[in-house]
Amino acid sequence: MIGYTTVGLSVTVVNLAFPQIMTSLRADLDQMQWVQTGYMIVTAVMMPSIGWLGSRLGNRQIYLLAFSGYVGGSILCGLAWDVHSLIAFRLLQAIFAGPIFPITQVMLFEAFPEDKRGLAMGISSLGFSFGPMVGPVLGGYLMEFASWRTVFYINVPTGIAGIILAYIVLPYPKPREPRSLDVLGMFTMATFLVTFLLAMTQGREEGWSSPYILSLLSIAAVSGLSFVLTELHSREPFVELRLFRNFAFTMAAIVVFINTLSFMCTNFIVILFLQAHLNFTPLQAAWMMLPSAVVVGVLSVVSGRLSDLIPPKFLVIFGLVLVAMCIFQFSTITTWTSVGMLTFWMTARGFSRAFTIAPLNRASLSPLDEGELRMGSALLSLNRGIAAASSVALVATFFQNRLAQRAIWLNQDQSSLTFSQSEILNSLNGTFISQGDFSQVASTKAMAMLNRLVQDEASLHTYHDTFVLVALLSAVGVIPALWMGRQRRRS
Repeated sequence: MIGYTTVGLSVTVVNLAFPQIMTSLRADLDQMQWVQTGYMIVTAVMMPSIGWLGSRLGNRQIYLLAFSGYVGGSILCGLAWDVHSLIAFRLLQAIFAGPIFPITQVMLFEAFPEDKRGLAMGISSLGFSFGPMVGPVLGGYLMEFASWRTVFYINVPTGIAGIILAYIVLPYPKPREPRSLDVLGMFTMATFLVTFLLAMTQGREEGWSSPYILSLLSIAAVSGLSFVLTELHSREPFVELRLFRNFAFTMAAIVVFINTLSFMCTNFIVILFLQAHLNFTPLQAAWMMLPSAVVVGVLSVVSGRLSDLIPPKFLVIFGLVLVAMCIFQFSTITTWTSVGMLTFWMTARGFSRAFTIAPLNRASLSPLDEGELRMGSALLSLNRGIAAASSVALVATFFQNRLAQRAIWLNQDQSSLTFSQSEILNSLNGTFISQGDFSQVASTKAMAMLNRLVQDEASLHTYHDTFVLVALLSAVGVIPALWMGRQRRRS
């Protein structure tokens, strides 16, 4: 739980420090993007490594090494003297961050009896929710009253406490036969993930049809196919893709991907709406989303315990349906919607999502045998990482294209507007003339303002369309959730 809190706290706070870091280190936006993009990519690449590392070191040693390295990386980031050193230290931090989440899941699953695993997952989810819960608020105050370097130092106290407790509490592993390193599998996997995630994160800016992005996607396709063929024919694969022959595990992995994608897309669009249309600052947006994070953390414990008493897939289905309904309600918001109403629906979504975290974690690992838990957890974590990395690129691309379509439709069909273009144009023209403008100048100003009103209207419709799409995505997650089960794979 301390490990989850430490990592979650750092991830959410760093983004708020970007403006100060850019000023202090004289960095441009392209360089700063690598601080986050590079971290995300390396973290994803390192997640599947726990299968091989586990056979060599054991769960205890992996966790202690990863957590200690992560805290050390945080200290180095705070000591960075320029943007290049900051990027290097963030990449180092990411190397150690990758194994933390999946190996923690495995240790929880192995440490508790079957009738207590849901509760354990719920309590750990509370820790993971605590970071995003207080991170943006704490980060906002740190940016206002302290230096950006404190963003990297705040997780050092909890990190040191977590290392000491882990050293005392975690059991020593049972002796296992070490696996040989599948170098080709590791290389093809890393090539696929790096090129694919680079394409996903940079596609909107560079252009999806640009030679650079097409080259990345081509390399990703070739390396991805090579990776799959290599792992399926290897006696000791770096990543055990044969786990996907387990139908229940595969269905759970699909639900994990959809649930993560839906969550990240909704967060991005809501924050964009708050800042672009309601003129919220990042700190104000964080305060508005705080109740939702609190509800998620507290109810995750409850839903985790419930998953010990009833089949977890029913809780997941219940949560997905409610999440879809809550997101659909966002398709009715306007610039006149009160902050209280927005907060209510965000909190309602948090209530719903709490039923898709701990129960889903338990349902995902339950079909696996003990020897498959480590690799299964790594694959699920990688699944989440790919969904999170792809979410912003996918939803932003849809939003951008839909906005252009909506603007054209509104200009062609004025009946869809909430105002009359001719009446607004005449009113604005008269106002500018009464203020002393010449007729031609007044007409130009009126037309410019009218175009802005049409664009705002198109933007609002686009938000509605996007929320409907994400709501449908959550609803689709119910289909594979129906097929999640508890059968174990037998070889």
